[in-house]
Amino acid sequence: MSETKPSLIYLDDEEINLILFREMFKKDFDIFTTTSPNDAIEYVKGHELDYILTDQLMPVMTGVEYLKELKELGVSDKSMKVIISGFTQEGEVDEALETKLIDSFVSKPWSYQNLKDLLLSRRG
Repeated sequence: MSETKPSLIYLDDEEINLILFREMFKKDFDIFTTTSPNDAIEYVKGHELDYILTDQLMPVMTGVEYLKELKELGVSDKSMKVIISGFTQEGEVDEALETKLIDSFVSKPWSYQNLKDLLLSRRG
């Protein structure tokens, strides 16, 4: 009897980050990745996800803007939301944490075990 893997989406404008993430976590999670915020929004609308991961600084919109859009659409309320980024706008991520828009922030470069532990520690 196989157990269903937790599902997640990871939005990042750098394809190499998505490739590395998929390769490292494919045994642990059911993963959808994209470089397009619009594709990510459409995907989240149609799927119940355990986790929503996003980069912060992207050309079209920031990770915080993407998560605010999801909140306004009323989707993803039950998902754990994590920003993974090497760079942030001062105060924007702090405010997102304080207002509970995101559950956690992870700095790039991340380690496989630390990120896996963070995600699975929040799973009910």
